[in-house]
Amino acid sequence: MENKKANTLIHSSEPRYGEGHIFLWWENYCRRLLYADILYVEGSGSYSEFHAIDGSRVTISYRLGVMERSLPDDTFIRVHQSFILNWHYIDTFVGNSVKIGDRWFPIGRAYRSRLLQVLHFPELPRQNSKQEL
Repeated sequence: MENKKANTLIHSSEPRYGEGHIFLWWENYCRRLLYADILYVEGSGSYSEFHAIDGSRVTISYRLGVMERSLPDDTFIRVHQSFILNWHYIDTFVGNSVKIGDRWFPIGRAYRSRLLQVLHFPELPRQNSKQEL
């Protein structure tokens, strides 16, 4: 990108955000991913790997916590210390797991109540050990 006023080149390896998409620096070029095309983000140490609906993956050197604060919460939700999911693609919820496509993701204890709110589950009533007649 060129700044015409100062005639200098501006280089940045940080993700750039816009309306409905994110630009990620990957293998010497910048790739645009639409939020709607991101299935999930997997964190591993200092890296985050974006998994897209077309099967492609983009790995960047940002921790998952940075990506969590950067992605919109009307589309993405953290469900585990290692996963942020596009909740629009969650198709199955069982016990402490959710499924997108044919991949299962664990739900961390700290993230469960927020996930239930986002998926519009009402609080389930507690069952008594004795049934009332």
